[in-house]
Amino acid sequence: MHDPPAQVGENHHVTEPRVQRSYGPCRARFQATARQCGASLWTLPIAARGPAGEVLTIDLAAMGSHRARRALVVLSGVHGVEAFACSQAQCELLAHLGSTRLPADVAVVVVHAVNPWGMAWGRRQNESNVDLNRNWRRSAVEPTHNHAYDELHHLACPETTELPSVDDLLEVAGRLVAERGLDWVRAGLTAGQYRHADGLHYGGERTEESNRLLEAALLPLLAPVEQLVVVDLHTGHGPWSELTLLVDHGPGSDDSRFWAACAPGVRIEHARDDPEATVAPKVGQIANGLRDHVRQGGAVAWSTTLEVGTVADLEQLAATYLEQWVYRRGDRRRPDHAEVCRRFARCFTPDDADWQQAAVTGMLSVLSAVFTAGVASS
Repeated sequence: MHDPPAQVGENHHVTEPRVQRSYGPCRARFQATARQCGASLWTLPIAARGPAGEVLTIDLAAMGSHRARRALVVLSGVHGVEAFACSQAQCELLAHLGSTRLPADVAVVVVHAVNPWGMAWGRRQNESNVDLNRNWRRSAVEPTHNHAYDELHHLACPETTELPSVDDLLEVAGRLVAERGLDWVRAGLTAGQYRHADGLHYGGERTEESNRLLEAALLPLLAPVEQLVVVDLHTGHGPWSELTLLVDHGPGSDDSRFWAACAPGVRIEHARDDPEATVAPKVGQIANGLRDHVRQGGAVAWSTTLEVGTVADLEQLAATYLEQWVYRRGDRRRPDHAEVCRRFARCFTPDDADWQQAAVTGMLSVLSAVFTAGVASS
């Protein structure tokens, strides 16, 4: 990171606000915006390649002091297919901050496409079918086994020779909800599992390359920080176009109060001790891992996932079920299988201009508020 850049002229604007739908243009726009704003830029290539054999990279843009006492980190593309509106919001944030002078002891680090392979190929997981948000420092920990997923794997990943029936999935899932409860099914499917490498939310056997690269690049930058705020941008959870902050502590906790103060009016959903929660506690999450690392060093740190809602849960479940089957047993070159992948991608970046505008504007509004209340004025 460098000293605060000179103020950008009033005529500075980020590239057009339309949400791009492919990795290459998003990456090019992010890099161009970072350079225009005077940010330092790091490019971290991964070994896997894109659909046309292109190089894929995680990109970091840093603004502010190289000895910052306070820092904001904004992640996108942890779940690659969710990255596109988030990428645009990051560009808008860089443009916004580039037109101001940051406080002398503040830094902002914006990480674009933590999972560039998933972004390029339209998958939630990475090139090894690993959910990177269940994989942080996996090599150093042995997570609790998810026994519920063992019972659900055959349902989530059927061994059919043709596209499976969504009606069959919903029928069996409904019966399991009636027998075992919605919380059991939800936690079993989404909390993360470490035994079925071809399954949903697989956390891997070791720390994946993207997370290793991210840790090696970020932790030295954050070493001087005494106060850290991490926001991980996602789409797909919550009501259509509405913003939700996911917090892994309960209502009334210090974490919950911090986020409520930073983003008043934004819905907060707690993973613990919240009877209305629709998310389960998870291990191996990147934002929480960065937070916990800094806290262990004696600093103050906060983390959240900022979600923008899209389609209904059942529609997303059905799309995920079919896309996972195509990954495991299908052929993306077949028209019907390619259509499954397109429908899956639209669950996270709807083909709706109003949603796209609301998503980008909403994320930028929350990020700006968090920067002001949680970082710059602390």
